[in-house]
Amino acid sequence: MPVSSYISLSREAQAELKQLVWQVLDKAVEDRTMLQPAPPTSPALLIPRACFVTLYADKQLRGCIGTYAAEKSLWQNVCDYSYYSACEDCRFEPLQKRELPNLSFEISVLSALQPLANKGERALLDQLQIGIDGLLLKDSYYSAIFLPSVWHSLKTAEEFVNALKIKAGWPEDYWREDIKIFRFETFVIEGSQKTFVP
Repeated sequence: MPVSSYISLSREAQAELKQLVWQVLDKAVEDRTMLQPAPPTSPALLIPRACFVTLYADKQLRGCIGTYAAEKSLWQNVCDYSYYSACEDCRFEPLQKRELPNLSFEISVLSALQPLANKGERALLDQLQIGIDGLLLKDSYYSAIFLPSVWHSLKTAEEFVNALKIKAGWPEDYWREDIKIFRFETFVIEGSQKTFVP
């Protein structure tokens, strides 16, 4: 099934995804196992799409893991990365049941990656749409990705690209003509315990 670059999810599809996330998280905090729920009914959720799932406890980052590869259907990727964000983000302890009442999340559904010609770092900085573009940089065995939500804390293109290079393990002044550049956008679905209806 081909990957579409345009993202459009109905309210019904979004509601199904949110419910799937809560099912996975409830099981994860209960016994640390990954639940694979029954497939959803919305056809849009069956299309292969990349995504990231970001968890917040009391509005503080609690986990964020995802993929830029659209090898699985959207609902399967959302379920997988909900579990990984809750239990396998090495920056945090596994999510606890007591945290669920104050937990919220974002599902960032990625558009298709748009390759950009590497015409130098200055050209990249001039092309970036601040607050809109996500960015993936790849060089040999190293790569790093920032979602568009990172613009909330990094306000300029220079800060954004420099921080992404550091994330990849490169110095801020690093640049090579064979770095591969990909731009993308996201469709963000927000969920909180208040809106969850089991």
